[in-house]
Amino acid sequence: MVAVGLVAAVLTGCSTDPNNDCSTALPSGKASQLVEATGKIGSKPKITVPTPLDTTKSERTIITEGTGEQVHKGQVIEMQYTILDGKTGQVQQTSYGSGDTYPLALGSGNAALSKGLQCAPVGSRVAVVISPKDAGGTGATSSGVIVVDILKAYLAKADGAVRPSVSGFPTVVLAPTGQPGITIPSSGSAPTKVRSEELKAGSGATVKKDSFAILQYTAVGWEDKNVIVSSWQSGSPDFVKLDTGASQLNQALPQKVLAELVGKKVGSQVVIEAPAEGQVAASAWVVDILGIR
Repeated sequence: MVAVGLVAAVLTGCSTDPNNDCSTALPSGKASQLVEATGKIGSKPKITVPTPLDTTKSERTIITEGTGEQVHKGQVIEMQYTILDGKTGQVQQTSYGSGDTYPLALGSGNAALSKGLQCAPVGSRVAVVISPKDAGGTGATSSGVIVVDILKAYLAKADGAVRPSVSGFPTVVLAPTGQPGITIPSSGSAPTKVRSEELKAGSGATVKKDSFAILQYTAVGWEDKNVIVSSWQSGSPDFVKLDTGASQLNQALPQKVLAELVGKKVGSQVVIEAPAEGQVAASAWVVDILGIR
C-alpha cells in the first residue's frame, strides 16, 4: 500500500533561474497514460485506474492542460488531489470535500510528486504514478497514483518594480532564483530603531496586520554578518500569520519585522533593519512577499 504521506511528506552567476528548468520534470509514460480522470477541474473527478498499475520509474501525464503559467520548483501551489493504490485502485486519501485547497511547496515533501507537477500550467489536471522506491515511506510494495488539480500558484520570488536604492541600507544582491545575499554597511553602526525600504514594489493584494502571508526571507546578524535564519535555505517558502508570528517553518520571526510588511503589496521585496532586543542581536532582513492565503 502506498503511504498517504506522499503529499505531506550558494549564490550563482547564472543568468537564468535553474528552478525553471523543465528537464527535471517527470516524463509521461505507459502507466501514467492509463490513468483517466473526468469532471470539472477543481471538482472531485471520476478516476479510472486499470489494476494492477505498476511502474519501476515514476511518471506523469497531463490529463487536462490548463491555460495558466507553468509552475516551478520553489513555488507554492494550491491544489486538490486524490491518492490511489495502484495495486487495487482504491482511494487512500483525497482533499475533495474538505472545503479548502491544499498548499504544496514544489521541491519540498515527496520529490517525485514535485517533479510530477513541475512545468504543468495552472488549471491542469495531472496524473502522477509514483514507483514504490520513490514513495518516500518504508514498506511500499505498490505504485501510488495521485491525480492533482493545480488551481493556483503563488510567486516564486518578488516580481515588483525595482526601486532606487537608498543610501545607508544594507546592499542586496540576488541570485537568479531570487535568493538574496546581504552586505552590511562597513561604516554603519547597528540600528537603534526599526526602519525599512522597498527594494521592489509589488502590485498585488495588500498585506494586512492579520494576513496569512507566504514569505521568503533571509536575516543576517549586523555585527557578525552571519545568516541567522533563511527560508531559502530550508528549500520552501514560509507561511506566516503576521499578527501572531506563527510560522510553518517554526521560526521565531520578530513582530517588529513582520509589522514592516503591513501595507505592502504582494510582489514586493523589503529590506528591514531591526535593532537588538534582549538577547536577540541587531539584524538585517530581506523579505519577499509571495502571496496571501
